Amino acid sequence: MGVTSITAFVFITSADASLDLLAGVEAGIDTETSMTTSDLQQTQKVLSTEALGTRHYWLNEQTGTAYEIVIDHHYSYGHYPCLAYELTIKKEQFTEVKSLDACKNSSGQWISISSGATTL
Repeated sequence: MGVTSITAFVFITSADASLDLLAGVEAGIDTETSMTTSDLQQTQKVLSTEALGTRHYWLNEQTGTAYEIVIDHHYSYGHYPCLAYELTIKKEQFTEVKSLDACKNSSGQWISISSGATTL
């Protein structure tokens, strides 16, 4: 998703934020591979600590789903730090790769940038 498409998004306050808008929630939202709370927390940690190009992998032993995040590049939207990353989801024979974007809100959480609303 390019930076130019961000201007069409609606912003709501962090008080209205829900777990559903945290970065990573897109993972299998309509499938058996949706992220658990611990997976969303892991995504937050990875996006905050990993270097560009580094592959970070984890397996959710409870669900049998494996996730891998690779941070592609950093950028800014106004004064918000943002990044583009690739998320790979694997469960049994199912593999899905998603190119995603997230920006850090004023509470320090990475929030997904999607064609819907963005919480900053």
